[in-house]
Amino acid sequence: MKPTLGLFAMAALLAATCGIAEPYKILGLFPHPGLSHFYFFEPILKGLAAAGHEVTVVSPFPNPNPPPNYTDLPLEGIKLLSDSVSFELFDNRPSFSHFVEFFMLYDWGKQACEHAYSSPAIKQVLESKVQYDLVLVEQFNNDCMLGIAHLLNAPYIGLSSCPLMPWHYDRVGNPMTPSYIPALFMGYSEKMSFTQRLSNWITAYSFKAMYSWFNDNAANAIIRKHLGNNIPDIKDLQKRTSMMFVNQHHSLSGPKPLSPAVVEIGGIHIQEFKELDPTLKQLLDTADHGVIYISWGSMIRSDSLPEEKRNALLAALGSFKQRVIWKWENETLPNQPSNVFIRKWLPQREILCHPKVRVFMSHGGLLGSSETAYCGVPVVVTPMYGDQYNNAAALEHRGMGVVLPYEQITRESVYEALKKALEPVKMENAKRVSFSYRNRPQTAVDTAVWWSEHVVATGGLPLAKTYATEMPWYSYHVLDLQVVIYTFLTVYISCWVWLFKRVCCRGVSGFSDEKVKTN
Repeated sequence: MKPTLGLFAMAALLAATCGIAEPYKILGLFPHPGLSHFYFFEPILKGLAAAGHEVTVVSPFPNPNPPPNYTDLPLEGIKLLSDSVSFELFDNRPSFSHFVEFFMLYDWGKQACEHAYSSPAIKQVLESKVQYDLVLVEQFNNDCMLGIAHLLNAPYIGLSSCPLMPWHYDRVGNPMTPSYIPALFMGYSEKMSFTQRLSNWITAYSFKAMYSWFNDNAANAIIRKHLGNNIPDIKDLQKRTSMMFVNQHHSLSGPKPLSPAVVEIGGIHIQEFKELDPTLKQLLDTADHGVIYISWGSMIRSDSLPEEKRNALLAALGSFKQRVIWKWENETLPNQPSNVFIRKWLPQREILCHPKVRVFMSHGGLLGSSETAYCGVPVVVTPMYGDQYNNAAALEHRGMGVVLPYEQITRESVYEALKKALEPVKMENAKRVSFSYRNRPQTAVDTAVWWSEHVVATGGLPLAKTYATEMPWYSYHVLDLQVVIYTFLTVYISCWVWLFKRVCCRGVSGFSDEKVKTN
């Protein structure tokens, strides 16, 4: 009887893995109000819905035209992080600004968690008594949503809209190697000098410790406030993460050692290309010398650019033959050269993949960096905050980018950066990156859907779990073994030194004494 049950279970598992099983009920928990983050999550959710699964999404970004099998439970009333950052924030930044940014993320995380837990959406999730098969949850600046996943008793997959951060590694048993993998905010490529490696090591382990001290304690306090004291500690919940989907790809961000529980799906948002409107299409098609495209993302207001830097940019842009198309949130642009055209909104991926585009001037956001890698366009990057520094360094290291620090924007520096980006070798390198970025065994959406189904079918992917997640930090880094080995070597060598002195030196002393007595 037991072998028969075993075969039945195996057949059921194979059927589920092959997509024969009933549709799964999947819940997405995304309290962070950053729209650029949700651009990474939404294609995964839509892909699962298109595969026939019932997808319920808790987020501040309800879909105005939800596809079949897709249901929104909106988080209303929270301020969205869109067009909310002024360039004034980046003036006179201290050298330790990345630590300031850490605490900014910490504060955002607490606010988003409190708002989510107090919302009707989360209340509806908890009171509906729906048995979800899988939970997808953002793992960014706070893990408070893991308390909900725990109560639902479902396996969960963590989603990171940026490359792995220092506090992600332990939860999936992935090695953190700051010798060549740059920490968030640092602006280093994998090729670092001694000083950079030292700074990177300090930052990586400092961020990891700070997240444990501040963010984890905040998450525990919020969870226990709203769900009671019977919820496990947040560190235990983190280690139950079945898998992480990460917005990175080795062709852009560099190769990294990844455990089977980490899956790269960078560029998953690059899917539907739309027709350009006639006016914009004509601007691009008739640009005989090519196009320079400028956008600094959805969070930074371009019209807040200080007058001195704005005029420096315009003076430099006006000296090129290329046509310039600039995402500019205002109706007018003072001192606008004849070759510069502005619009409040622009279809970025369609523009970047147009054959006339020669250079992309960007802030280095990961979505835009992924699109420029996909389309194979050289880029002049002016990083402002967060992972933009790392993205800028990665693009430069790949030979397709030029980094222009915000503090160094002058007419001369902008001209030189653009001139360098327009060199043929930059386009060659960009096309090489584009080939690797595009050519994959499976599309990013298909990869995410397959692994999501596999996590459910295997009951949380237990065979991909490494014991490293259970080890204390000193054992993981073999510090306990090193203490024993070095202690043994010290005692062993000390014994030999003591024995040498005891035997050899005493013999010399005894001979000298005997000689004195004879005389």
